[in-house]
Amino acid sequence: MKDLVEVRKTVDKGLGIFAIRDIKKDEVVTEFTGPVVTIPDLDCYPAEVVNHLFNIGVDKYIMAREPAVRTNHSCEPNAGIVGDVLLVAMKDIKAGEEVTFDYSTIIADAWVLECACGSDLCRRSIGKYVDLPEEVKQRYLGYTPDWII
Repeated sequence: MKDLVEVRKTVDKGLGIFAIRDIKKDEVVTEFTGPVVTIPDLDCYPAEVVNHLFNIGVDKYIMAREPAVRTNHSCEPNAGIVGDVLLVAMKDIKAGEEVTFDYSTIIADAWVLECACGSDLCRRSIGKYVDLPEEVKQRYLGYTPDWII
């Protein structure tokens, strides 16, 4: 999987992951790995820690490692989450294209972030999965962890 993406600077979002070759729909792009932590109260951790945790259950997170931790959010993503930790292409991704997923597909707690993804479908806010519009949830069928549905 390491041969599919590389971490690079984006134009406006800091670091991101970019395809280094064409990636086919449903191909595994990368895996979120790292220590698993249970944090019942996220308010006691600095934002730079909380903002990079990857949910794998209610109050259960991975302190994700590179390259996956550098995956940026988009309200119009080209990848989604399968089996809790696999980032999988939702459509064909061209070499050089940034790989993104919708953070709301893994959020069950009260964490909220203003969105500036720039997509025509931008919701302006990243928050809980349960608050996503039904048509968005339908678009993500098969690319959302079972634990959050």
